[in-house]
Amino acid sequence: MMRPLIALVALCAPAPAATLTLRLLDPHGLPVAGAAVEIRGRDRTARLETDEAGAATVQAELPVEVRASAAGFEMAVRKIEAPPQGDVVLRLTPAAVHTTLDVVVRDETAGMGPSVGGALEIDRSGARTVFDAVEKLVPGAFVTRRGVMGYGIATNGTGTVSIRGVGEQPNTGVLVVVDGRPDFQGLMGHPLPDFYSLSDVESVTVTQGPASVLYGSNAMGGVIEVRPSHPREGVTTRLSTAFGSYLTGQHRLAHGAKFPRGFYSLAGGLAHTRGERDSAAFRSQDGSATLGYDISRVWRASLEGRYGHFHVEDPGPLQVPLSNSYARVGRGGFTLNLDNATARNWGYMRVFSSYGHHIISDGFRSVDNTTGARLHQFVSLGPRLVLDGGSDVVLYGGRARNYGEHRIGSAAGFTRLEWTPRSPLKFNTGVRYDHNTVHGAVTVPEFGATCRLSEKLAAGLAIARGFRNPTIRELYLFPAPNPLLRPEYVWNYQATFQFVPTPRFRALLSAYYADLSNLIVTTGRFPNLKLDNSGRALNRGWEGTLRWRPLRRLGFDSGYAYLRSTNLAPYIPRHKVNYALQLDAGRMYVHFGGSTIGRRWADAARRSQLAGYTTATLKLSVPFKRRYTASAMVDNLFNRRYEVMPGYPMPGVNGLVGFNLQF
Repeated sequence: MMRPLIALVALCAPAPAATLTLRLLDPHGLPVAGAAVEIRGRDRTARLETDEAGAATVQAELPVEVRASAAGFEMAVRKIEAPPQGDVVLRLTPAAVHTTLDVVVRDETAGMGPSVGGALEIDRSGARTVFDAVEKLVPGAFVTRRGVMGYGIATNGTGTVSIRGVGEQPNTGVLVVVDGRPDFQGLMGHPLPDFYSLSDVESVTVTQGPASVLYGSNAMGGVIEVRPSHPREGVTTRLSTAFGSYLTGQHRLAHGAKFPRGFYSLAGGLAHTRGERDSAAFRSQDGSATLGYDISRVWRASLEGRYGHFHVEDPGPLQVPLSNSYARVGRGGFTLNLDNATARNWGYMRVFSSYGHHIISDGFRSVDNTTGARLHQFVSLGPRLVLDGGSDVVLYGGRARNYGEHRIGSAAGFTRLEWTPRSPLKFNTGVRYDHNTVHGAVTVPEFGATCRLSEKLAAGLAIARGFRNPTIRELYLFPAPNPLLRPEYVWNYQATFQFVPTPRFRALLSAYYADLSNLIVTTGRFPNLKLDNSGRALNRGWEGTLRWRPLRRLGFDSGYAYLRSTNLAPYIPRHKVNYALQLDAGRMYVHFGGSTIGRRWADAARRSQLAGYTTATLKLSVPFKRRYTASAMVDNLFNRRYEVMPGYPMPGVNGLVGFNLQF
């Protein structure tokens, strides 16, 4: 009886503590003020910001890993295993890559927005795709699904992500950005969720609320930003494979190398399932390759290419089952990147092109492409003032059977300013002018202010306007094309409070008010359907997130989102709860988490509702000798019966068993 008790006490016993004073300097030996510092220990992560002297002090239990980053500099990483003699000095070097997303994803209310997290956190949560990770870890986001794997497209397609009630069907109200460039299907104007696997993803970040100043159309409800993984040092290879219920499998292989002046990376993935019903099979393949080279200490060039293909079957609703209903999609593209950075200036240029072909069993055939360029540059005008600006040009469109060929172009310029007049206060403002060849010009502004009321409490306010241009499908294709459609708009007002009473406890509360106008809706009955700008909605709600680490190796995360809308779209819940419990038992990592979803409308006419449900996922990860990890996951642990889409019952209890190998 005493031995287990002694072992438990030893497990939870605190490690030796030390007071660390960190000093961040630039290449000229000058202090870097306002830099973000993360102290990663065994049980917690502390986040600090350097003062005017470039210093930050923290009490930490050793050993720890220190990560320091500042706009325009490479991230500095150092491990500290013993109490240092004096200050710890980290010299930051100018960054030529990956500064883009570090700056772009900053929340307009003092960085207090939800971040889904890095590859390790996503993997431990049991997420199978990027969209799956977004729904599991962001309470204000909801993703429609219809089976164990495969979102699908066309009539019964799912994978629609809504953020605070904004998303639309298909998903044209939330923008997906991959490595700094918008990603969407040229004709339909929406992303294809089955292409966002986790084969080469380093991190995923979600911005809630309009981000149109930075990204223009489709960022009306928010942005999902995906950062591909690149090798950090040496030569690395990662292999993961898993098999489970319904002949489901997920397999990923990534290889890369980092040299003094360059890097390369290769990644590929396979996914497949027989499906939980007849005619519900899914299979996909994807691959990517990236090559980068440091032209100088200031400039770096890189080229990224990727291609993927998937086949997804639609079994249809239980009431009207389908057979031989499928879709086959292939998509590829490339991005040419040129990044630059000095101690006070940094930015990038992206030239990109993507293409795709769709084959659907109902006879629809299409090819589409998107080509564009994006320029974004930052200038530090002083330790308290950062100015950035840029422009982008995009030409998108394609050809569909029986609908001819259509193309639309847009060009825009934007600028933003971040000002910190004194330590507790920070202001940011921005504006974008966007001109579309069909819809004309639109100007959208944004404004934000934050204040650290004390060491434990911070508050922020944000106002932003977002917009979405009608897609080619809505203008010229189906179900009732209307070339006179106008853009949709939203004014969003948000207040955020962050409370951190101890390093082990963090709470975040946000309230918002969104006024949506000119919404494109379908009126009438088939065959007399019509699309027009007669829709409007007022979305009001609040969200709360909680992160608590009561013990060194025990953590609890939870989030709740409430939405009240005057025009709530189908499938979107009024209430959503996320929860997760993590236990690091040394030789095993345990994750237990899930969601509770409230009732939703089952149709646009609001004649019926879908019942609420609760899901639970249990994942065990057992590492062996640092390079090998075995894992087992059980989804829908309590075997609940529920539907996310009407007529598509979700699978009962199901599981995956696999391993990860790194060398």
